[in-house]
Amino acid sequence: MDARLWHEQARTETLAAPTPKTIAQLRAMSTSSRTRYLSHRRRWMRSLHFDTPATRQARQALTDLVEDNLTSMPGAKDVIAVTAPFAVGKSTLVRTWAQEQYRQIIEDRVHHSQVPTWNSNVGVVADEVPVVWLDLGAASKIRAFNIQFLQYFGYPIGGAIHDLTARIHRIVDAHRVRLLIVDDTNLLNLRHKDARDVLDHLKHVNTVLGQRGASMVLVGADLEDGAIFQDPQMAGRLRAIRLGPCSIDTPTGVAAWQETLASIENLVLPYLPAARPGILAGHHAPRLWRLTQGYLGDLARLIAEAAYIAAREDTWTIRIADLERPQLSRRAQHATPRLRETRAVKTTKPATAEAHAP
Repeated sequence: MDARLWHEQARTETLAAPTPKTIAQLRAMSTSSRTRYLSHRRRWMRSLHFDTPATRQARQALTDLVEDNLTSMPGAKDVIAVTAPFAVGKSTLVRTWAQEQYRQIIEDRVHHSQVPTWNSNVGVVADEVPVVWLDLGAASKIRAFNIQFLQYFGYPIGGAIHDLTARIHRIVDAHRVRLLIVDDTNLLNLRHKDARDVLDHLKHVNTVLGQRGASMVLVGADLEDGAIFQDPQMAGRLRAIRLGPCSIDTPTGVAAWQETLASIENLVLPYLPAARPGILAGHHAPRLWRLTQGYLGDLARLIAEAAYIAAREDTWTIRIADLERPQLSRRAQHATPRLRETRAVKTTKPATAEAHAP
């Protein structure tokens, strides 16, 4: 990732939704027209990002914390950590939010094909790069962190570590950095003899950003189990946002799951003209959770593929068989049989007890 690619992705418009059609209109289409329509419909459904009450709350928390850092006194600011198990969608959520922040900052310049610029000094024009996104590699240390930061802007990466760090100071000012997001923070190598130096470097970069009202966001899997959360100085400034798959263990969780499915229905039901309202949030809600265990990525793929099957087979609604056919992630495939087995045990125990009752 670099500033040019980030700008290009942020300015790319989402795929336009196809025009909803009735069953009669769909069946009257020529084979080629219907094929094109269904292809567009499938790609549009696969591009959707589904929301939950928890993800909406997380985005608002990110916005509030960044705003607090921008308006508070200069100095080391709160570090924002977004942590979750693998495959929950934390990087997708933060990326979507960060691109919206980017568009708000550069405003109408997002429509330009080139990275926006500003006059940093008299006669000096520099790229304006308010959002920096770093994808850390395995076992990253200070040098790897600095190199990725410099490469994002297209700067030379040679030199001693302290020289690279000094360049970061100048870059933050020259390019008006407001937000540094470090994805896959769990890959930072904090298990070697230089772990303290890596943590100190993160704190130093946070101070550099904080002196300018900018924020650092750390994104990673299960960060609360690692050294970043255990370090007293870092933990004192951490503001954690914890995400997880949708749970149905409580009435509140069930309500949130149904609310999530209802919001999805609002998007996809116009493209399932034979489906009745409540088919996802009511009829299929338990089955959708069992198949996906509340992971939004699996849920998005499952609904898009089931809707595509229904279109190909000219039923225009989602049936139980349509939900059982798509191939989901290995995680979902392994978990679903265990849930089936658990459910079978729960339903057979009462029958056994009743059979032996005097």
